[in-house]
Order: sequence, then C-alpha cells, then structure tokens
Amino acid sequence: MIRFLFLFLGLSAFASFAGAQTPAPRPAVIDMHVHGANTTPQQARERMAALNVRYLFVQVLAPELPAWNAALGGDNFQPSLGFPCPGGRAPFVDRPCWEGTSDLPDPAWVREELRSGRIKAFGELVPQLFGMAPGDERLEPYWQLAEEFDIPVAIHMGPGPPGAAYGSGASPAKFPDFRMGAGNPLLLEDLLLRHKRLRLLVMHAGWPYSESMIALLYAHPNVYVDVGALQAGFMVPRASYYAYLRSLVDAGFAKRIVFGSDFPNQVEPGIDAIVSAEFLSDAQKSDILCGNATRFLRLDGSTCTQ
Repeated sequence: MIRFLFLFLGLSAFASFAGAQTPAPRPAVIDMHVHGANTTPQQARERMAALNVRYLFVQVLAPELPAWNAALGGDNFQPSLGFPCPGGRAPFVDRPCWEGTSDLPDPAWVREELRSGRIKAFGELVPQLFGMAPGDERLEPYWQLAEEFDIPVAIHMGPGPPGAAYGSGASPAKFPDFRMGAGNPLLLEDLLLRHKRLRLLVMHAGWPYSESMIALLYAHPNVYVDVGALQAGFMVPRASYYAYLRSLVDAGFAKRIVFGSDFPNQVEPGIDAIVSAEFLSDAQKSDILCGNATRFLRLDGSTCTQ
C-alpha cells in the first residue's frame, strides 16, 4: 500500500511537471497586412504553420501572383493589388507591380483581373506616400471598381518611414512628397459617402490620429482598422501602441480592429502584444486576432475555430 502511494505521488508529480512544460496553444490568427514583396510564399506558409495563422491578406506584385497561388492556393490567402507604384515599380523593393511603367494600373486590366478572380482585393493603397489625397480624381476609377465588384480595400493612413520627406531616413525608399497630415482618417469621409457600399480597412489604424479615427469608425460602419507596424515597439513605443489601441477599444470599436503584421519579423511579436494586453478581454483578443477579419473579408466563421 505504501509502495503504491509513493508510485501514485510520483506519477502525479511527473504529470504536473509535464503539464507545466507544455506551452499554451497558439490562438488562431488572420494576418491582414502582408506584403508579398517582403517574403516568399514558402516562408509565409512556414510562418502560418508555426504561428497558427489561418489566412493572409497579401499585397502581391502581379508578376509574382502565380507563385503565391501555387504555394498557398485560394483557400488560405486573399491576393490584393497595391498602388500607386511610381514608374510601375514597387517603391520598397524595385520590382514590377504590373506590366508597363504607369504609376497606376490600367483600369481595364484591373477589371479583367477582378472578373477572373486573380485579384480579390485592393491594398495596400499608398497615395499618402506620394502626396496624393485618398479622394484624388486619379483614384476614382479604382474606388468604383472596388464597389462594383464588392471587394475589400486596405489603405495606408498614418505613419510612414520616419523622416520620409527629408530623404535622410533609414528606409532605402525616399518619399519627398509624403505628408503626415495626409494620413488623417477623416480625409476618407467624402469618398466613403460617394461609395457607401465600400468595405474599407484603414491600415496602421490611422495612428496617431485617434480622435479622427474614432470619429470615422463612429460615422461609417463599413470601416475597420488594422494595427500593422504599431505592435511590439517597432514603430512606436509599446506604451503608446497600447494607449492608442485602448482608446479604440474604450470607444466601443473592439469588433472592428484586426491584426496585421506588415513585416515578416513582426508577426510573432505582434500576436504576443495582443495576447499580453491586460486591458483586453479574452474575447476581444480572439476577435482582434481572428474573428473580426472573418466578418470584414466575409470568410466562413470556422476559419478561426476549426
């Protein structure tokens, strides 16, 4: 009997130790801010497997789209077209965005890509980097196409590379026409009222314009935000990121915030920043990391639960 008791206690202690060493399961994630030019399809697939990322919203350079389709297939990612591209070249990697040297893609070509399903979204749109307002008349054909084909659109609003307009920042790409004031989310209001069925994602959550961002969310129910590049102290200190995120949550918009990484090395830190945010409930963390994006993209809810 005593021998049995010692054996039982030993097995219990071992089980407790083993349980303590088992890492908690990773939460389901949809990454809404991925640049295909910054990674490869194989690397993206490996991160998805390692970090429980269920789905990607990927800005893909048109010539590289076949490789992404072959690696991931249509069930795991949403291929998205980003623009403008000065001279038809992607600003950060100097590779072709599409055939030709135009700053913006041919609307007739875009229409065919949308009709065929090869392109299923627009974003990251970056007019702010090049001194264009979101309501610039040159962009109007694309807003019309987005509404006609009922596709989601993601637009850069807020931070660019520090000192972008000075030509002296660390980024290899230079943006002399960049203006921080052009990132105010309320600049989107007129085009949203012209295109009331538009599903719009404000990338970087319009940082640091929290009051304007809250006002836009309040007035326009089809607007969501992502937190790409804000997480983990990458572009702003963690305390500032949390204060900004909390202002959106406290204003009642936790259901319209989605996760985005922006850079491959920010996927895991960005997820961990949400998981570690003490002011978020478990339900809010789950919504931000995965659930909210299923509504924005109109994915099956099982994407986050299966």
